[in-house]
Amino acid sequence: NLILFILCPNLTFQYFLSIIYYIKYKGENDMSKNIYFSYDNGISTCTIVYKNKKFTGTAVCHPDDADFESDKTGLSIAEARAAIKVLQYQKQEIKNQLHILIHLWGNMRTSKHYNPKSYEACMIKSQIRALESDISMIDSQIADEKKYLKSYIDKKEELYQRLRAKN
Repeated sequence: NLILFILCPNLTFQYFLSIIYYIKYKGENDMSKNIYFSYDNGISTCTIVYKNKKFTGTAVCHPDDADFESDKTGLSIAEARAAIKVLQYQKQEIKNQLHILIHLWGNMRTSKHYNPKSYEACMIKSQIRALESDISMIDSQIADEKKYLKSYIDKKEELYQRLRAKN
């Protein structure tokens, strides 16, 4: 569709806006989650389905911690790992959208009819800034999720060591 707009600059402005809307908002809230703990082998699995794609995080109890094996701990770790994968996928989706808009804007700028103050040019620049902001936000979310996961595992390890020291 975007290539069609580049090749056919006489398309209506409403069509142009609908393309941007489609890129920005398509598929929001297409997510479901399934978590499972196997008492047979101590493996926790969390599968998040986002836009018909599966992202799986797993956690296996360390042999040294078998005496404290917990489904809640494993499922929390597995869920965080799956969430990181979803965030990384969302970031890539946004990067793809950003690439398309940057390409469109570049093609518009090479036109002899380009007006940098036109509504279309301002709208594309605004959308580019918004997508760049979204990428920064997702980077921050990924970093926070990784930090949470490391802190969670470290605190559990400290707790296990204190409990072992008491026994």
